[in-house]
Amino acid sequence: MRVVVVGGGIVGALTAYYLTERGVKVTLLDKKYFTYGSTGRSTGSFTAQQHHPVLVRAALKSIERVKELKRRFIELRIPFAYRFMDDESPHIAVALSDDDAERLERDARVWSGSGAEVVKADAERITEYVPFLNTDAIRAAFITPKDYKAMPHPVTWASIAAARLNGAETRTYEEVARIEREGDSVTVVTSNGRRYVADAVVLAAGAATPSLASSLGDRFNGFVKPHYAGGLVTEPFRYVMKATVRVIKYSYRFTQTVRREFVATIDDMKSENPDLDTSDSIEFIEKASTITVKLMPVMKAVNILRVWGAYVDVTADKLPIIGWSPNAEHLVYYAFGFNDYGLSTAPYVAELIADEVSRGIKHSILDSFRPIRALTQ
Repeated sequence: MRVVVVGGGIVGALTAYYLTERGVKVTLLDKKYFTYGSTGRSTGSFTAQQHHPVLVRAALKSIERVKELKRRFIELRIPFAYRFMDDESPHIAVALSDDDAERLERDARVWSGSGAEVVKADAERITEYVPFLNTDAIRAAFITPKDYKAMPHPVTWASIAAARLNGAETRTYEEVARIEREGDSVTVVTSNGRRYVADAVVLAAGAATPSLASSLGDRFNGFVKPHYAGGLVTEPFRYVMKATVRVIKYSYRFTQTVRREFVATIDDMKSENPDLDTSDSIEFIEKASTITVKLMPVMKAVNILRVWGAYVDVTADKLPIIGWSPNAEHLVYYAFGFNDYGLSTAPYVAELIADEVSRGIKHSILDSFRPIRALTQ
């Protein structure tokens, strides 16, 4: 079996790897470089703090999977595996108002009801994790202590390197122009005229996927929209903060990487980004800085070294789109629409995707995510 995977973020990279582990001949394409999209612009968080029970369970399994992957990649002597810069990272979800506290209580019940360990935290418990957090600003806080963080670039690159060791062909700066059906096969046509004939194609190109789907007659009009996101990184300090702080209302995260810099991101600025713009934004800097200083006043004296823009493929129901195209069954498989949780769920979900594509197995756990619910007539 030959499969083309389009998209070199964490979902596409791990899908390619798991497919090669199942004996599939894989070609992995990306229109830029691997991790260019939302994967490489994230904080590297693997967290059970998800809004849907299936996503919570997928994240819990993914945390264990990524640890297993690191061990496996080190056995294979892949250099990137030594640079995961990973660590246990309890996630502290905080509410800054009474209304948000009620929502956070509901979310915490979803996490615990789906198998995650959840701790309701008072000010003393919070400051054990983040001594400089301003607890006076916090109305409620819940901690998922078994979460994880890792640098997203080496995790993705190591997955691609492992796929290569298994025989995968990989190409960057290879933009896909359209997908063509030809009987029992499918052809991926790139903008430079190359044609890749395969038994199936996995479209894991994030926010760019709907435009490719339209060449097949699959229209996700209005259901999936790219939204602007952003991030900033500060000057490095002594490594003092394993935890990640989240303000769910603002899609905000704050953590310190093992490289010692602090990183703040807002995964959805609530503004559409149809051009997939990755330039920085004054609006993002103002919003992220305001939240950061409110939570941690000490950060007002810290220098920002770099700011970046990003795009996130936001779905109308906040769930991913995973499964075979209704118009190209067993030829085109969708794996996109991961909103802000792609990294948290990919190590497990990509394995299920590889099963469905290569072995014809249907995993019922993915039934809530099938494409048919998102397609317009």
